[in-house]
Amino acid sequence: MKFGTIITATAIIAMTACNSGTSEQSSKDSVPAVPEKTVEEIPVEEGPPPVTGVVQEIIQGKDGYTAKIKTAQDSVFYVTISQSNLNDHMQFRTAKAGDTLRVSGERWEMDDKTQITVREFR
Repeated sequence: MKFGTIITATAIIAMTACNSGTSEQSSKDSVPAVPEKTVEEIPVEEGPPPVTGVVQEIIQGKDGYTAKIKTAQDSVFYVTISQSNLNDHMQFRTAKAGDTLRVSGERWEMDDKTQITVREFR
C-alpha cells in the first residue's frame, strides 16, 4: 500500500511540476508575433497588342522561319517563329505567302525594321 501511495504521490508531483512553469515559460520563450504584411498586387503588363497581317514573304531559318507580314494599316513586321520561342511549342505551324497571321511577342528594332519574336499565335 505504501508503494502505491508513493508512486501516486510521485506522479502527482511530477505532473504539477511540469505544468507549473509552462504558461510563464511559454510566454518568455515564444517569438513575438510579427504583423503580416499585405502583398500589393502588381498588375501584369500585357505588352503590345497582337499583330494581324498577311504574309508577304517567308525566310527559312535553322529552327523556324521569319515571315514578313503587312497589316491592314500598311505597317510591316518581321515575325520570327520557332518552336523554341513559343510559350507552347505545340502552337508551331508553318505559313506561306498569302496566309493571315495573328501573333504576339516581344518587339524590337533592327536596321529600322520592326521585329517580333513570336511567343503566341492568337
